[in-house]
Amino acid sequence: MKSLRQTTISASAVLFALALSGCGGSDDDATPISMTLEQFQSACAALNGTAVTGGAVSESTYTEASTGAVTATSVPQHCLLRGAMNQRTGIDGKPYALGFELSLPYQWNSRFYYQGGSGVDGTLFRALGAYTGGGNTRNALLDGYAVVTTDSGHRAETGVANGSFLFGADPQARYEYGDQQLPQVTAAAKSLIRRFYGIQPVRSYFVGCSNGGRQAMVAAQRYPDLFDGIVAAAPGFRLTQASIQGSVYQAQIAAAIAPAGADGRPDITRTLTADDQAVVRQRILDACDALDGANDGMVSRMSACKPDPLTWACEGGASSNCLSPEKASYVKKLFDGARTSAGEQVYAPWPFDPGMAAQTANPFYTIFAGEASHIYTTPPTITADLLGYGLTAAIDAEFAKLTATTATFTRSGNDFTNAESPNMDRFRARGGKLIIFNGAADLAFSIHDVQAYYRKVQARYGDDQTAAFTRAFFVPGMGHCSGGSYGTDQFNAVGALVDWVEKGAAPDVMVSTARAAAGVAWPGRTRPLCAYPQEAVYKGSGSIEDAANFSCQ
Repeated sequence: MKSLRQTTISASAVLFALALSGCGGSDDDATPISMTLEQFQSACAALNGTAVTGGAVSESTYTEASTGAVTATSVPQHCLLRGAMNQRTGIDGKPYALGFELSLPYQWNSRFYYQGGSGVDGTLFRALGAYTGGGNTRNALLDGYAVVTTDSGHRAETGVANGSFLFGADPQARYEYGDQQLPQVTAAAKSLIRRFYGIQPVRSYFVGCSNGGRQAMVAAQRYPDLFDGIVAAAPGFRLTQASIQGSVYQAQIAAAIAPAGADGRPDITRTLTADDQAVVRQRILDACDALDGANDGMVSRMSACKPDPLTWACEGGASSNCLSPEKASYVKKLFDGARTSAGEQVYAPWPFDPGMAAQTANPFYTIFAGEASHIYTTPPTITADLLGYGLTAAIDAEFAKLTATTATFTRSGNDFTNAESPNMDRFRARGGKLIIFNGAADLAFSIHDVQAYYRKVQARYGDDQTAAFTRAFFVPGMGHCSGGSYGTDQFNAVGALVDWVEKGAAPDVMVSTARAAAGVAWPGRTRPLCAYPQEAVYKGSGSIEDAANFSCQ
């Protein structure tokens, strides 16, 4: 990750800056105050106890720079702040607060970086400013950004069954997790930044993956004035529907073929054997590998890959490179996705990427079942038996609960969680830029859902006007946020976003690289990531390991 020009805030006149921070006026043309390191340390200590709306800083610590080789968790000299807002007792009798962590670097580049959450939050992750994609050896804090993270208003409970999801019993905890934390944490962070450095950030960025990608979409649609640029990676912007498909539906279709577990119930993680999964991968490649002009073990022409898994059933005594009819039927149902009894698609179908064979093991079942039962459906189903929930719940009933409200839970799960509106008028009008990306082998969120959303945005603004403020990229073989044995998951989405926001250089293509890591099929292979709807196609000559020999079409 390349650095921006870093202004050494030698940070002095701290008291003068603190006084200025209470005054009105614009910081557009201002520069950060200058301090010696000793003054920086003193100013950091002085922030302990500083009030923010609804709370205060409870801890301020000067932190020395890391030594040794630079890694994704290395840090520069910085001031580390922790605090909380909205401390209260929930309707479940448990304590809640909106916790935050803010890292203020000694060498500040005058920019703000909001690091999105993951899972169902509930943990106050270190405010390093993780970059997206795989194999990163830097972070935003190292590159001079002031970075904030949050627990989104709750902490995961320990020592109890499904403690990560129990906050769903409290309405306010649901809403802070869903969308309310964004403006509150941003306002607190920016007020502390201005108090410390004497100016507001000149640019503000939000970067998140998975639930953090969902938060990114919430920011663009509901809070368009908060950020200049946003990266929404593997965005679960229809997380409620994905959770029903990934738990209730996938458990019930798996139960028909899964062997019994130790408790006598279906073991839905063992629907297909390793050999069966290899068949799924190979049959996808047989149908679609060459569509991009190269037999390279990757499916780059994703839009044209539409095999029928029912044709993978063994016939005429065949036993190799095929599945039993029951398993072929299961695979088709899995890729087709869930529908209600009225025929409405619950979430989205899955793409035919060879890495998707692992979906048959239901790797995201537990988190989806916990989210669906405890957080997104109204009223919540508080249960210690998540497998039982998935095996017995009715899809129609659970789908209806996503839009339900009560006198206690006044906002539905879809309302406080999802971010599927194509209306980004305000974000677009103020010059905001949005980069979305998703792996084709993502076992949590389907590229088909993201592509359908992007087409809705295009229908609202037109293709050219959409491309002027948002671009989407889909990564063959890449898993959830990063990883994948058959993909190229190293690319600089944040750098592309910053160049777009600050230099006007829109990203038509990003070059991605396969990591040299265990299990990666082609270490060092590069591919162009083409802005949707274009896809990478082999030019017909040259090494298939080199992105230069592929074009976007």
